Amino acid sequence: MKNYYKILGLTQNATDEQIKRNYRTLAKRYHPDVNQGNNAAEQKFADINEANSVLSDISKRAEYDKKLRDSELNTQSNSYYNSSNNQNDGFSYAERMRIQAQMQAQINAQVQAQLKGVRDRAYAEGYEKGKHDGKALSKQVYGQQAALNKQKAREYAHDRSELEEELFVRNRELGKANERISELESRLNWFRKAVSGEDLITGVLYDELQKAQSHAEELKTQIDRLGISHINVKGEPAAQLDKQKRIKCDIAEVEKRIASLSREIDEWKAKIRTRKQVAEADRLILEAERKARDWALKQKADLKAAKSTHYGALGLLIWATDDEINKKYAELTSQYAKKNDAESAANMQKIKNAYAILSNPKRRKEYNISLGYDDAKIETERNLIRANAKAQSDYRSILATKAFWLQFDELSALALSGDRDAQNALGELYYSGNTVERDYVQAVYWFKEAAAQKHAAALYNLGACYTLGNGVKRNRSIGQGYLRQAENLGYRKNK
Repeated sequence: MKNYYKILGLTQNATDEQIKRNYRTLAKRYHPDVNQGNNAAEQKFADINEANSVLSDISKRAEYDKKLRDSELNTQSNSYYNSSNNQNDGFSYAERMRIQAQMQAQINAQVQAQLKGVRDRAYAEGYEKGKHDGKALSKQVYGQQAALNKQKAREYAHDRSELEEELFVRNRELGKANERISELESRLNWFRKAVSGEDLITGVLYDELQKAQSHAEELKTQIDRLGISHINVKGEPAAQLDKQKRIKCDIAEVEKRIASLSREIDEWKAKIRTRKQVAEADRLILEAERKARDWALKQKADLKAAKSTHYGALGLLIWATDDEINKKYAELTSQYAKKNDAESAANMQKIKNAYAILSNPKRRKEYNISLGYDDAKIETERNLIRANAKAQSDYRSILATKAFWLQFDELSALALSGDRDAQNALGELYYSGNTVERDYVQAVYWFKEAAAQKHAAALYNLGACYTLGNGVKRNRSIGQGYLRQAENLGYRKNK
């Protein structure tokens, strides 16, 4: 039987807070995202979840404690029975009884420890019950005040419902925009998840980058020391040839290491750049969301100010344009023309009276002044509306920018893991230079990685690089060879 307390590193009298704390710590340590490919960590993570699901539930834990206690009693009893049967010839009856009494005392001590844990939990539960009863008593004492508050809430309910109805009409278009933003954010969830497990700090990345660059410089120095010009040609020719071959091999290995380090440096740079871009996008997104909340509050105040005016009769704000007034009047007249009841007729007359004033520039200006709004103030409000529309557009653009860099980071990770499609796609991004800085050398490197796995498009792209001399020394023969390989695999340029 599994001992869930040992799995979570606890004793049997552990509190709920200790269980919760140890579970969170171990779950982070053995999570599959942190230990990819580690079967032992995966099994440990499953045991941790199983233990927490039982110990965090009061009824399940009580049932488990009983089973665990019975299991330990059976184990100790069996151990004693076996030892007694196997050693009858070594102990007298009095000695066996003494041993049995000692074991029973140990069992009783364990039972008392478990009972203490139960009492501690009961005390905690009693404390919670007392706190709950105290809250209930407090509600009873202040019940009269609460009843008065409810009465006030009912008095304002009617006005609030009317305002909410008007807000619904005015914010319908804004709601559609928010739905679009929510849809976009849901599509980005998997990108956020892809980087949420990483805890990379730009300063640490920079230090690693400097170490890699220093290592590369040391290897370049080794090449100079291993130069072929230092060979002693006065010795035995065969020995000198062997030495020359060894030096060439050493140089080749050093050059491979330098190339590997150069790629590693580029990877660190890409990670730093991606993190900076995402961090800046997050900052701008938070600022835009704060402005959106402030704008929503302003909209509520503006609607409240226009409610009792002719603008409110048309469902508009005081700084509505002439086109908006005409369009709204046409919509409302068309709507009420289909209704014959007295209330609709009264509303229609109210709309016509409002339109008669607001459609006349002179009468509208006089009416605006009577409300305390001159032309300059109205124009200021219209400018604010245009600025808010631009801010919403910028917000969506920032979301798209953040999505690109998160996707670029994910694509880079897939390419480094050996995914040939990702390698070719990353090469094409560097080659085109539309969304990232153009880098033909990087493009050729990723095309070669994918081409080594017989990726048809990568073979074609690599052939084009050699033919045009982009990122490599121009060589039409090699380029045509890669193009023929791509064609043999079924790739066509217009595909």
